[in-house]
Amino acid sequence: MLETVNFATSGVKNMIKVNSLLTSTLLIVVLITLQKSFAQDSTETNPPEMNITIKQVPEGLTANDVIDNYLTAIGGKEKFSQVEDRTTIMRGEIMGQNLSLVIKQKAPNKLKQSIRSGEMKQNIYYDGTKGVMIIGDKKTEIDKKELEKLKLEAAMDFLLKPDKYGVALVLKGIEVVDSTECYKIELTTEGGTKWVQYYAINSGLKIKEVKEVETPQGSFQQETFYSDYKEVDGLKFPFNIKQSFGMQTIEMSVSSVKLNAGLKDSIFEIPE
Repeated sequence: MLETVNFATSGVKNMIKVNSLLTSTLLIVVLITLQKSFAQDSTETNPPEMNITIKQVPEGLTANDVIDNYLTAIGGKEKFSQVEDRTTIMRGEIMGQNLSLVIKQKAPNKLKQSIRSGEMKQNIYYDGTKGVMIIGDKKTEIDKKELEKLKLEAAMDFLLKPDKYGVALVLKGIEVVDSTECYKIELTTEGGTKWVQYYAINSGLKIKEVKEVETPQGSFQQETFYSDYKEVDGLKFPFNIKQSFGMQTIEMSVSSVKLNAGLKDSIFEIPE
């Protein structure tokens, strides 16, 4: 599942929109709004990190086995499958602006995100078929690859049935992330979108994800780190999410996760 968010700063007229893919335990897709000057500078000063495979995986172990271990580590498949809706509230800061984010999801495939940063307000809706982003009075329909990502994000059973959504998983090897040995998994959609996830061998938890972000200035690498896992109603979620994009780092703290609160379908209806 992949959710869509816009992080914004002041000077809206000088902003550009950047699409990016982020899958976390909360399975968040982030659309970062950055100033054009930053996007140009970041390509020159922060080259992509190169991890090195240190050894091969145990014989017979598959990417699906790693995902199963992860689901066990966060509370189990049965518990995970019982989540009918989820509301997550996150807070952070970007370029001196306070940032708040509310993400609501409802099974099988509905999603709404609301974000506020300074004077900027943004909502993203996915009603099961159509995706729309609203900033102020401007409404933009989400389509093509971004709609493909949004569909996966809205699918609350994605981790249980990735093949159902046409996503292929390949276990690529074992790499070290911040002194932690991790299984590296590459995921590929039917549309060709790829991303990489890293799961700690000892704990089974996901600790890193890497995406390629396409922007008007070219392609950028985005890294997301997950930590401070806490239990909520029998399931573990990361309460600290740090994302780097070029020279910019955004650190979000999760202040609340609520499960099965009985969210109404009307919350996800796209405004006329």
